[in-house]
Amino acid sequence: MDEIVKKKIEFEISQLDEHLSKSSLLVKKCEQDEPDYVELCAAGSILQSFYNGIENILLVISKNIDKKTPNQGKWHSELLLSMCKEAESRSAVFSESLYPILLDYMNFRHFFRHSYGYSMKWEKLSHLFLDIENNWDKIKNELFDFISK
Repeated sequence: MDEIVKKKIEFEISQLDEHLSKSSLLVKKCEQDEPDYVELCAAGSILQSFYNGIENILLVISKNIDKKTPNQGKWHSELLLSMCKEAESRSAVFSESLYPILLDYMNFRHFFRHSYGYSMKWEKLSHLFLDIENNWDKIKNELFDFISK
């Protein structure tokens, strides 16, 4: 793998590590008590930023390794799906077992961008938020496996 591409991916990983580190207090609080409206909105923002960071990594891979720039219609979902499959220029970035987890985060990000905070329901996003650190560990491990090939 090109060293510049590897460095870009590692940078995005470090950004996500910092994002989750700064979010951990709210995650811990929400493990104990259901969030109020403001905390729920903050949790939604954290989840949106989390998937944005993951998608930034996918775009680096798509543009620099696959030599494709997604830009039509359902490109977000097509980009994610393509990263769970082998391509001519690379192995699969993520295992098939991670796809449904990543898809949940992507779908939530879409919902968050197109809705009002009051329409969020804790019972619908709690699994994403409370599992964010464990899911990030799985995602990050697979990303490190990918860039080490």
